[in-house]
Amino acid sequence: MAVPLSDMELHRSAVRGFVLRLVGDEALSDDLTQEAFIRAQRSAGGYRGEASERSWLSAIALNLVRDHFRAAKRAPATTTDSAVLEGVASDADTEDDLLKAEMSACIGGFLWRLPPAQHDVVALHDMGGLTHAEIATVLGISTANARVLLHRGRAALRTILETNCVLSFGDDAIPCERPGPDED
Repeated sequence: MAVPLSDMELHRSAVRGFVLRLVGDEALSDDLTQEAFIRAQRSAGGYRGEASERSWLSAIALNLVRDHFRAAKRAPATTTDSAVLEGVASDADTEDDLLKAEMSACIGGFLWRLPPAQHDVVALHDMGGLTHAEIATVLGISTANARVLLHRGRAALRTILETNCVLSFGDDAIPCERPGPDED
């Protein structure tokens, strides 16, 4: 069951947003999204229709992101001050949008510390917007397992963030930062 390119293009912005939340870099997310669509088009004949097109494209994008960081043997880059300032003029309409983007990049950096199965489920559900059933289909696991992995992944991520991050929503200009030596 081949998927026409025009049908895939309907999901480009959702897939790009998903990739951006994972990598925290506009240019890299554009490159990986484009590569995901190229690979999807090449393998469109292999699309079985078990998952939605968006789920299928998100899984391809997730694999590309994983391969990118595995090949580079490094953690994803977090947003720098200059990247945040550049993003203000082009993407963020309000201060809340900027803070959300910064928090997403910060949390996305720590997401990679989860075991692969938990990482994939948390990323696909919380960042990709897929349902438990869609995740189960894409990853070849049961819906119950998807739910368990999501619960465990969120709990592990919460622990990682509590240990490694100072989250603040008050007057502090930096909503997510690593604790100083006296704060550990």
